Parts: sequence; structure tokens; C-alpha cells
Amino acid sequence: MLAILCTTVGFAQVVPATPRKFATRSLGGNGVNAGITVEPGKTPPTARYTTHFILSESRSWTSTDGKVLVGKLLAFEDIVVEAPQGAGPPPAVVPPAHPTLVRNGRARLLINNKACEVQLERLSQADRDFIEQTRAARERVK
Repeated sequence: MLAILCTTVGFAQVVPATPRKFATRSLGGNGVNAGITVEPGKTPPTARYTTHFILSESRSWTSTDGKVLVGKLLAFEDIVVEAPQGAGPPPAVVPPAHPTLVRNGRARLLINNKACEVQLERLSQADRDFIEQTRAARERVK
């Protein structure tokens, strides 16, 4: 009698409560396509070119806690141009006549090809003097 119970349990099936529960449905709900189509993008891929205006040669910048960074002084103004990919870089642009060297108490440096903003009070006095001399020299060029 024990053998019969084990055999019966081994052949049991799971039937969903509603037979249509696992059926797939179309997007329209009635077996008709709802008019939804997927098309590839029609705009060609673009490349973004960013032009930084470098105002000094590469030099060592020292923070007030003694850490040294090597970078170039940048203007806050940038030119960003988007062009179709593969078209090549855009033509050279004219730098601003009066570039901004300090904004909201920060200077901008190009370090490892990345623009970084640094608080002026974090820079050594010699670096702050260099920024001021560069700014004054740019003002005289007017």
C-alpha cells in the first residue's frame, strides 16, 4: 500500500488556475499589431569637441598643505562644438579678448588633460601672485 502512494505522487501535474494564464498576447490585445514600430535613429552620431583656452605653460602648483600638482592655468571660457562623427575637428577658434581667470574665488587648472577648479585660498601665495600677474598682463593687452 505504501508503494502505491509514492507512485501516485510522482505523476502529479501542476495545472494553472486559468488555462490562458501562460498564453502570450499581442501588443494590440486583439491579435492585431497596435502600430508600434521601432526604427533606427535617423541622426548620424556626433562628436563633441571642447576647446580650453590655456593661459600659462605647464608649471608646478603647490597647495597650502604642501601637495604639488603639475598643470596649466585655464580660462573659464570654453568653446564646445558638436560635429558629425568622422568629419574631423572643427576649425580653430579665436580666444576671448578678456578671459576670466578667477571666478567665485576659484582658479581653473588643466591637470592630466582634465579641467579642475581649485579654491584660491588652497593655493600657495606664490601661485596666487602668479595668477594675479597673469590677470594684470591680460588687462594691459586690451
